[in-house]
Amino acid sequence: MTDQILLPGQAAAPPGPADLTMMYVLHHAFRRDLRDFRAVVALPLDDRSAWRRLAERWQLFTTELHSHHTKEDEILWPLLAERARGADDVDSLRVLEEMESEHTTLDPLLTSCDAGFSALAASPEPGRRDDLRTDLLADLADLERALDEHLGHEESAAVPILQRYVPGEEWEVIERDRFRGRPSVGHARRFLPWIFKDLDEAAASRVAAIGGPPMRLLLASSRRRFARREAEVFG
Repeated sequence: MTDQILLPGQAAAPPGPADLTMMYVLHHAFRRDLRDFRAVVALPLDDRSAWRRLAERWQLFTTELHSHHTKEDEILWPLLAERARGADDVDSLRVLEEMESEHTTLDPLLTSCDAGFSALAASPEPGRRDDLRTDLLADLADLERALDEHLGHEESAAVPILQRYVPGEEWEVIERDRFRGRPSVGHARRFLPWIFKDLDEAAASRVAAIGGPPMRLLLASSRRRFARREAEVFG
């Protein structure tokens, strides 16, 4: 059994041989971002450049969320479904179908938020801006609720299936080669400080140990710039 990490907001950390630290860290980043976006959008922002920075930062969130869900849909759920069918495990197959369905449910909510950020970045008239911001806040609240429900469902119901059917050594290879892959240096400089944001010292040390010296070097070279931009966006 591998000691599993448990981060703020995480619904569960089911025991098993696979170390799911990176999955849970991504879930933490998604929850954190939506919390931060809702907080800043609630403020009376009249600066066009502030909305442009928010719209740009929103793209980082949506890009990583889409990438994560696409890899689950194309790699993880089919693998688990194949093994569940081999074991005649109908309960697990039902959960995996729910995972894919929940991903689809999130898409229109993301599209609505995309439209809201784009419209506000275009600097509409003050009266129209207030209406757009009200709508965006409602859309963000709906997305935050739906995403948290999905992540919690995944953590409590889908992760036990992974732990049942995927040995720890196999998961390490899948995660390294197919989930993380070989990102460009440019992507790594955006992604690494993003996942480390708001992690406590113990969690950050655990993630750094997984990535090894290359990760620590890229993080050190990009963290200050990322923090400066985050301060500009979220204040």
